[in-house]
Amino acid sequence: MELLQSLLPDPIHLRLESWTLDRAQKQLTLTIRATQSTTPCPLCQGLTQRIHSRYQRTLRDLPCAHYAVKLRLQVRKFFCTNPLCQRRIFTERLPQVTLPWARRTVRLAEQFVAIGLALGGAAGVRLSRTLGHPMSLNCLLHLVSQRPLPALAVPKTLGVDDFAFRKGQTYGTVLVDLDQHRPIALLPDREANTLAEWLKQHPGVEVLSRDRSRSYKQGMSEGAAEAVQVADRFHLLQNLAEVLESFFATQSKALKTVDLAHHRTPEPELEKPTQALIQRQQRAQQRRERRLANYEQVHQLRQQGFSVPDIAHHLAMGERTVFRYLASPEFPEWQPHPRHTRKSSLDPYKTYLIEQWNGGQRQTKLLFVQIQQQGYRGSYATVARYTHYLRQVQRQSLNVQYGRGQVPPHLSHPRPPLSARRATWLVLKPAKQRSEDQQALLARLHEHPDLTGAIDLVQGFAQLVRQRQSEQLDPWLEQATSSSLSLFQRFAKSLQEDYAAVKAGVTLHISNGQVEGQINRLKMLKRQMYGRAGLPLLSRRFLLAC
Repeated sequence: MELLQSLLPDPIHLRLESWTLDRAQKQLTLTIRATQSTTPCPLCQGLTQRIHSRYQRTLRDLPCAHYAVKLRLQVRKFFCTNPLCQRRIFTERLPQVTLPWARRTVRLAEQFVAIGLALGGAAGVRLSRTLGHPMSLNCLLHLVSQRPLPALAVPKTLGVDDFAFRKGQTYGTVLVDLDQHRPIALLPDREANTLAEWLKQHPGVEVLSRDRSRSYKQGMSEGAAEAVQVADRFHLLQNLAEVLESFFATQSKALKTVDLAHHRTPEPELEKPTQALIQRQQRAQQRRERRLANYEQVHQLRQQGFSVPDIAHHLAMGERTVFRYLASPEFPEWQPHPRHTRKSSLDPYKTYLIEQWNGGQRQTKLLFVQIQQQGYRGSYATVARYTHYLRQVQRQSLNVQYGRGQVPPHLSHPRPPLSARRATWLVLKPAKQRSEDQQALLARLHEHPDLTGAIDLVQGFAQLVRQRQSEQLDPWLEQATSSSLSLFQRFAKSLQEDYAAVKAGVTLHISNGQVEGQINRLKMLKRQMYGRAGLPLLSRRFLLAC
């Protein structure tokens, strides 16, 4: 009895009367009663000793050694002796044991909340069954949703960024205390007035870090005019990359020239093309003609005054495609998609497979068994895909020096072309991370007269951002504005419109990096709940579990 008494939720104000153990049902039932002599009225807080009546409550408690625990709690009703109080009769409160009208103890509810915050609904229900106290999905989520949000102090340095409830449709805003490295709020949208209202309700923020969103800029200016706004350096480089990629998209001929000059290889002798190859080429030409017609229509409609959404709706294409066509003074050719070239568990066995293939052994199942005996632990599907690729090479017979129907002993996939995105990545990649081949390719890009100016501007801006050379910002803006590159002129103009925040971004050490990390955690929670969690539940799982 003494041991069971010590295990009660509140051993001081509860006394164990009796207990029963049902081994068949694996349930321990404890009969207990409250022992406090006086209790306060929940309305006027006046103490009273006058008992009105008694009744019994049944509560679930934490399990004990795989036995479910049920508490039969005898509680009392009291008269309120305060003549000015509106409450005449009330039930005694046991705040350390249970809440009014609850069917479980406080400590059991706390465990349910911890499970719900960590795992969510369905996974939390499965774990609660394993732990011996099953709970329904709706009840678990209800307990989490009723949890009050933490009351945190107003941060001195606040990071602001957006996240997607549904990508491309609805967005919210996440606020992070950059000094304490913890999120403090989720806002239902990314409108300026919503952020401004939150800042007005929480005065005292001194530094605000953000991307270059105009709505966030406006909201910060309205809600915390005295705070210093800082443009995040990562987003500055991201905006720069978008400008450079748009520029390279208009220079497809120059990129192709540089690519061919950098990878000079003798052209293989081609045999007469097959009928299937001719049909593929014809289909590709038809697709190009359709894209070219759309490209011309986009520019014609734009000259007639149509907006981008109207053009996209009229031609049944995406707005991003319309923007890309409008940003390209000449028709952007499609780059052939490179074959997947990442490392594979089959790589050590490809030479053996080619030898067997050229020797006449072309049954995939037998080849699979042979390399399994040599230690291959991959799947049959991987081998089947590779032998299918060998059949394609064999039919095309591109490398005739090995004989008709043969494949080269060291077959490699085609080299990916130099696309606008790949060229952008190459220019912005730090020098110490480039290989010798990448450095040589970048040098060829820089030597091309149509690309030199843009590359110089990009590398200059990237250097001043990464090294926080704030004194170089004004000269760079003058250089970009006076250049003949319209894309960089517009980029420089946008920086000048947000000059104070950009200047602070390349001067101060403050960064939105940890905000991006919190957004990644938020995405994980959203996916864990299949994107169906509303803002109240999502906020609690995001803010209370950190």
